[in-house]
Amino acid sequence: MKKIIKLTLIICLVAVIVGIKQEDAFASSIKPPVIEPTIEKRPAFENIPNFPKLPYRNGIGKPEGIVLHSTGDTSKSLDEWIQYEQETWENAFVHAFADADHTVEIASTDYLGWGAGAIANKRFIHVELVEYPDGTSKETVLKSIEQYANYVAHMLHQYNLGTPDLMDDNGLGNIITHRGVSELLGGTTHTDPFNYLPKWDIPISYVVDRIQYYYNKELIN
Repeated sequence: MKKIIKLTLIICLVAVIVGIKQEDAFASSIKPPVIEPTIEKRPAFENIPNFPKLPYRNGIGKPEGIVLHSTGDTSKSLDEWIQYEQETWENAFVHAFADADHTVEIASTDYLGWGAGAIANKRFIHVELVEYPDGTSKETVLKSIEQYANYVAHMLHQYNLGTPDLMDDNGLGNIITHRGVSELLGGTTHTDPFNYLPKWDIPISYVVDRIQYYYNKELIN
């Protein structure tokens, strides 16, 4: 019986390793578009009375990483999402949205957002990838990934959080998907951006690779 269990564990481990290698190979086969990403600051909540400015668990201006979201709905543009957040901020709001044209930061990243449940909100910056509908060119989707990745890399530099590191099962890492929050930290049940990226054959490893690219680029500059 012990031999069977040991053999099963070995097979599972091999399958995981093979899966990771296949995903890495697939990610490396995607050719990133050449763009100059831009970050626009557009405070969306300045004129809202009593809008909360709450510190992270370690204090004001001390996030521990970034949560990678996607919007979960292809019916709104970036500007429409910002308008929506202004109207529904009491339920949830994030720090920034990224589409193919730019990333727009709408709330100060020095203070927590309400994007992934109480556990993650006390720790992380939140950035949403605007989802595009079927029929959009993949080039456009990949451009939005570039904007997204550049913003995440910039936040890692701004807060001295270190090189991009996707959170593992031990809770170690400075970037995490919303699905990762659901599975590793709790307090939420969402699974983005895994409800979106596979539709475009984009693995999360590709996104992390692009974050690393922009992180290294900012180091050089």
